[in-house]
Amino acid sequence: MYLYEGDEQLSPKTGVNSRELGLESSSSDKIGAGKQKKLTFVFEVKKDKKYKIGLQPTSSDYDEEIDEVTLTLDTKKYAKSYNKLQDPEKALQAYTEVLYLNKENVDYDKYVTADKTAVIEEQKKAFNEELKGAFSNSLTDKAKKDFFNMYKDVLKEKASVKTNVIANANNKAVVEVEYTTVNLSDLYSYVSQLKRAYTDETKDYDTKHSEEFVASKFKDIVNELETKEGSRPLRIFMVKEDVKWTVKSSDLYSDSLGKTFGSSYIR
Repeated sequence: MYLYEGDEQLSPKTGVNSRELGLESSSSDKIGAGKQKKLTFVFEVKKDKKYKIGLQPTSSDYDEEIDEVTLTLDTKKYAKSYNKLQDPEKALQAYTEVLYLNKENVDYDKYVTADKTAVIEEQKKAFNEELKGAFSNSLTDKAKKDFFNMYKDVLKEKASVKTNVIANANNKAVVEVEYTTVNLSDLYSYVSQLKRAYTDETKDYDTKHSEEFVASKFKDIVNELETKEGSRPLRIFMVKEDVKWTVKSSDLYSDSLGKTFGSSYIR
Protein backbone atom coordinates (compact mmCIF):
# COMPACT_ATOMS: atom_id res chain seq x y z
CA MET A 1 0.00 0.00 0.00
CA TYR A 2 1.39 3.38 -1.04
CA LEU A 3 0.20 6.94 -1.42
CA TYR A 4 1.35 9.08 -4.33
CA GLU A 5 1.55 12.86 -4.30
CA GLY A 6 2.40 13.53 -7.92
CA ASP A 7 5.66 11.67 -8.51
CA GLU A 8 6.43 11.37 -4.79
CA GLN A 9 5.72 8.03 -3.12
CA LEU A 10 4.62 8.23 0.52
CA SER A 11 4.78 5.32 2.95
CA PRO A 12 2.25 4.71 5.74
CA LYS A 13 2.92 6.15 9.18
CA THR A 14 3.38 3.57 11.93
CA GLY A 15 2.71 3.86 15.67
CA VAL A 16 0.56 6.96 15.24
CA ASN A 17 -0.45 7.80 18.83
CA SER A 18 -1.46 4.17 19.19
CA ARG A 19 -1.15 4.13 22.99
CA GLU A 20 -3.44 7.12 23.44
CA LEU A 21 -5.97 6.41 20.72
CA GLY A 22 -5.99 2.63 20.39
CA LEU A 23 -5.01 3.14 16.76
CA GLU A 24 -2.75 0.53 15.22
CA SER A 25 -1.34 1.40 11.81
CA SER A 26 -0.14 -1.33 9.46
CA SER A 27 2.93 -0.90 7.28
CA SER A 28 2.24 -4.02 5.21
CA ASP A 29 0.38 -7.30 5.53
CA LYS A 30 -0.76 -10.31 3.57
CA ILE A 31 -4.26 -11.25 2.38
CA GLY A 32 -4.92 -14.67 0.94
CA ALA A 33 -6.29 -14.92 -2.61
CA GLY A 34 -10.07 -14.59 -2.62
CA LYS A 35 -10.13 -13.58 1.08
CA GLN A 36 -11.02 -10.38 2.91
CA LYS A 37 -9.17 -8.63 5.69
CA LYS A 38 -9.51 -5.23 7.31
CA LEU A 39 -6.26 -3.29 7.61
CA THR A 40 -5.59 0.25 8.82
CA PHE A 41 -3.08 2.42 6.98
CA VAL A 42 -2.36 5.96 8.17
CA PHE A 43 -0.94 8.51 5.75
CA GLU A 44 -0.14 12.15 6.29
CA VAL A 45 -2.01 14.24 3.72
CA LYS A 46 -2.64 17.92 3.04
CA LYS A 47 -6.04 19.53 3.01
CA ASP A 48 -7.73 20.09 -0.37
CA LYS A 49 -5.18 18.04 -2.35
CA LYS A 50 -5.53 15.01 -4.65
CA TYR A 51 -3.54 11.80 -4.24
CA LYS A 52 -3.36 8.33 -5.73
CA ILE A 53 -3.64 5.26 -3.53
CA GLY A 54 -1.61 2.36 -4.87
CA LEU A 55 -2.22 -1.29 -4.01
CA GLN A 56 0.40 -3.69 -5.28
CA PRO A 57 -0.73 -7.35 -5.34
CA THR A 58 1.93 -10.08 -5.23
CA SER A 59 1.78 -13.65 -6.44
CA SER A 60 3.35 -16.85 -5.17
CA ASP A 61 4.65 -17.13 -8.72
CA TYR A 62 7.51 -14.62 -8.56
CA ASP A 63 7.78 -14.53 -12.35
CA GLU A 64 4.21 -13.35 -12.71
CA GLU A 65 3.80 -9.57 -13.00
CA ILE A 66 0.58 -8.12 -11.61
CA ASP A 67 -0.41 -4.55 -12.36
CA GLU A 68 -0.74 -2.14 -9.45
CA VAL A 69 -4.28 -1.02 -8.68
CA THR A 70 -4.63 2.74 -8.16
CA LEU A 71 -7.50 4.72 -6.66
CA THR A 72 -7.96 8.48 -6.52
CA LEU A 73 -8.15 10.24 -3.16
CA ASP A 74 -9.55 13.76 -3.26
CA THR A 75 -9.35 15.24 0.23
CA LYS A 76 -11.82 18.00 -0.72
CA LYS A 77 -14.55 15.37 -0.55
CA TYR A 78 -13.82 14.94 3.16
CA ALA A 79 -13.94 18.63 4.13
CA LYS A 80 -16.94 18.11 6.40
CA SER A 81 -15.36 15.24 8.30
CA TYR A 82 -12.06 17.15 8.44
CA ASN A 83 -13.81 20.06 10.13
CA LYS A 84 -15.40 17.63 12.57
CA LEU A 85 -11.94 16.36 13.51
CA GLN A 86 -11.15 19.85 14.82
CA ASP A 87 -13.87 19.69 17.50
CA PRO A 88 -11.44 18.63 20.29
CA GLU A 89 -9.34 21.71 19.47
CA LYS A 90 -12.37 23.98 19.92
CA ALA A 91 -13.35 22.09 23.06
CA LEU A 92 -9.96 22.41 24.73
CA GLN A 93 -9.65 26.09 23.79
CA ALA A 94 -13.00 26.74 25.47
CA TYR A 95 -12.24 24.39 28.40
CA THR A 96 -9.00 26.20 29.21
CA GLU A 97 -10.27 29.73 28.72
CA VAL A 98 -13.50 29.29 30.71
CA LEU A 99 -12.26 27.11 33.59
CA TYR A 100 -8.67 28.29 34.10
CA LEU A 101 -8.60 31.83 32.70
CA ASN A 102 -12.08 33.10 33.63
CA LYS A 103 -12.75 34.10 30.04
CA GLU A 104 -15.90 33.67 27.99
CA ASN A 105 -16.05 31.28 25.07
CA VAL A 106 -19.24 30.48 23.17
CA ASP A 107 -17.92 27.01 22.26
CA TYR A 108 -17.90 25.83 25.88
CA ASP A 109 -21.55 24.75 26.13
CA LYS A 110 -21.47 23.30 22.61
CA TYR A 111 -18.34 21.15 22.85
CA VAL A 112 -17.34 20.71 26.51
CA THR A 113 -18.41 18.52 29.39
CA ALA A 114 -16.47 18.83 32.65
CA ASP A 115 -16.67 18.74 36.43
CA LYS A 116 -16.09 22.47 36.87
CA THR A 117 -15.63 22.26 40.64
CA ALA A 118 -13.00 19.52 40.41
CA VAL A 119 -11.08 21.27 37.63
CA ILE A 120 -10.92 24.60 39.47
CA GLU A 121 -10.05 22.88 42.76
CA GLU A 122 -7.04 21.27 41.05
CA GLN A 123 -5.90 24.69 39.89
CA LYS A 124 -6.51 26.19 43.34
CA LYS A 125 -4.54 23.39 45.02
CA ALA A 126 -1.54 24.07 42.78
CA PHE A 127 -1.83 27.80 43.50
CA ASN A 128 -1.99 27.25 47.28
CA GLU A 129 1.23 25.23 47.10
CA GLU A 130 2.90 28.30 45.62
CA LEU A 131 1.52 30.43 48.46
CA LYS A 132 3.04 28.02 51.01
CA GLY A 133 6.46 28.74 49.61
CA ALA A 134 6.03 32.51 49.89
CA PHE A 135 3.94 32.88 53.07
CA SER A 136 3.86 31.09 56.41
CA ASN A 137 0.84 29.05 57.45
CA SER A 138 -0.73 32.17 58.98
CA LEU A 139 -2.82 32.84 55.87
CA THR A 140 -6.52 32.35 56.49
CA ASP A 141 -8.74 30.39 54.12
CA LYS A 142 -10.42 33.65 53.18
CA ALA A 143 -7.06 35.22 52.30
CA LYS A 144 -6.15 32.22 50.13
CA LYS A 145 -9.49 32.43 48.36
CA ASP A 146 -9.09 36.17 47.79
CA PHE A 147 -5.55 35.73 46.50
CA PHE A 148 -6.69 33.00 44.11
CA ASN A 149 -9.42 35.25 42.72
CA MET A 150 -6.90 38.07 42.24
CA TYR A 151 -4.60 35.66 40.42
CA LYS A 152 -7.43 34.48 38.14
CA ASP A 153 -8.22 38.11 37.28
CA VAL A 154 -4.62 38.58 36.15
CA LEU A 155 -4.70 35.33 34.18
CA LYS A 156 -7.81 36.58 32.39
CA GLU A 157 -5.93 39.68 31.33
CA LYS A 158 -2.48 38.29 30.57
CA ALA A 159 -2.63 34.54 29.86
CA SER A 160 -3.42 33.00 26.48
CA VAL A 161 -3.71 29.61 24.80
CA LYS A 162 -3.68 28.28 21.26
CA THR A 163 -4.80 24.71 20.63
CA ASN A 164 -4.09 22.30 17.78
CA VAL A 165 -5.39 18.75 17.24
CA ILE A 166 -2.59 16.33 16.39
CA ALA A 167 -4.61 13.10 16.57
CA ASN A 168 -8.29 12.16 16.67
CA ALA A 169 -9.71 8.64 16.41
CA ASN A 170 -12.04 6.28 18.26
CA ASN A 171 -13.61 9.13 20.27
CA LYS A 172 -10.20 10.00 21.67
CA ALA A 173 -7.91 12.90 20.77
CA VAL A 174 -4.51 14.38 21.52
CA VAL A 175 -4.41 18.18 21.46
CA GLU A 176 -1.34 20.38 21.73
CA VAL A 177 -1.54 23.67 23.64
CA GLU A 178 0.79 26.60 23.07
CA TYR A 179 0.42 28.94 26.02
CA THR A 180 1.52 32.03 27.88
CA THR A 181 0.84 32.24 31.61
CA VAL A 182 1.74 34.26 34.70
CA ASN A 183 5.13 33.23 36.06
CA LEU A 184 4.49 32.38 39.73
CA SER A 185 8.08 31.25 40.25
CA ASP A 186 8.87 34.92 41.03
CA LEU A 187 6.22 35.14 43.77
CA TYR A 188 8.59 34.16 46.59
CA SER A 189 11.12 36.77 45.52
CA TYR A 190 8.51 39.57 45.43
CA VAL A 191 7.09 38.62 48.83
CA SER A 192 10.54 38.36 50.44
CA GLN A 193 11.60 41.76 49.13
CA LEU A 194 8.47 43.42 50.49
CA LYS A 195 8.92 41.73 53.87
CA ARG A 196 12.48 43.04 54.14
CA ALA A 197 11.41 46.52 53.05
CA TYR A 198 8.68 46.57 55.71
CA THR A 199 11.08 45.43 58.45
CA ASP A 200 13.80 47.90 57.44
CA GLU A 201 11.37 50.79 57.40
CA THR A 202 9.34 50.03 60.54
CA LYS A 203 11.97 48.17 62.62
CA ASP A 204 9.12 45.79 63.41
CA TYR A 205 10.57 42.28 63.41
CA ASP A 206 7.28 40.49 64.01
CA THR A 207 6.91 38.12 61.02
CA LYS A 208 3.14 38.15 61.38
CA HIS A 209 3.02 41.92 60.91
CA SER A 210 5.28 41.86 57.86
CA GLU A 211 3.15 39.15 56.26
CA GLU A 212 -0.03 41.09 56.97
CA PHE A 213 1.52 44.07 55.21
CA VAL A 214 2.58 41.99 52.21
CA ALA A 215 -0.85 40.35 52.06
CA SER A 216 -2.42 43.79 51.75
CA LYS A 217 -0.22 44.34 48.67
CA PHE A 218 -0.90 40.99 47.02
CA LYS A 219 -3.00 42.42 44.20
CA ASP A 220 -0.11 44.71 43.25
CA ILE A 221 2.37 41.84 43.51
CA VAL A 222 0.47 39.47 41.24
CA ASN A 223 -0.08 42.27 38.73
CA GLU A 224 3.67 42.85 38.56
CA LEU A 225 4.51 39.21 37.88
CA GLU A 226 5.77 38.70 34.35
CA THR A 227 4.23 36.34 31.85
CA LYS A 228 6.16 33.43 30.43
CA GLU A 229 5.63 31.43 27.26
CA GLY A 230 5.95 27.67 27.41
CA SER A 231 9.10 26.38 25.70
CA ARG A 232 7.12 23.51 24.19
CA PRO A 233 3.41 22.79 23.73
CA LEU A 234 1.50 20.82 26.33
CA ARG A 235 0.04 17.51 25.16
CA ILE A 236 -3.47 16.95 26.47
CA PHE A 237 -5.45 13.71 26.10
CA MET A 238 -9.20 14.13 25.56
CA VAL A 239 -12.13 11.74 25.36
CA LYS A 240 -15.58 12.15 23.85
CA GLU A 241 -18.49 11.52 26.20
CA ASP A 242 -21.79 11.33 24.31
CA VAL A 243 -21.51 14.36 22.00
CA LYS A 244 -19.05 16.49 23.99
CA TRP A 245 -15.37 16.40 24.86
CA THR A 246 -13.56 16.43 28.19
CA VAL A 247 -9.96 16.29 29.40
CA LYS A 248 -8.81 12.99 30.82
CA SER A 249 -6.51 14.61 33.36
CA SER A 250 -5.45 11.31 34.96
CA ASP A 251 -3.97 10.04 31.70
CA LEU A 252 -0.34 8.98 31.99
CA TYR A 253 0.70 10.76 28.81
CA SER A 254 -1.00 14.13 29.46
CA ASP A 255 0.59 17.28 30.82
CA SER A 256 -1.23 19.12 33.61
CA LEU A 257 -3.28 22.19 32.75
CA GLY A 258 -4.06 22.70 36.44
CA LYS A 259 -0.39 22.99 37.34
CA THR A 260 0.40 25.13 34.33
CA PHE A 261 -2.27 27.71 35.17
CA GLY A 262 -2.09 27.34 38.94
CA SER A 263 1.59 27.23 39.81
CA SER A 264 5.10 27.85 38.49
CA TYR A 265 4.96 24.63 36.45
CA ILE A 266 5.92 26.02 33.06
CA ARG A 267 7.58 23.72 30.53
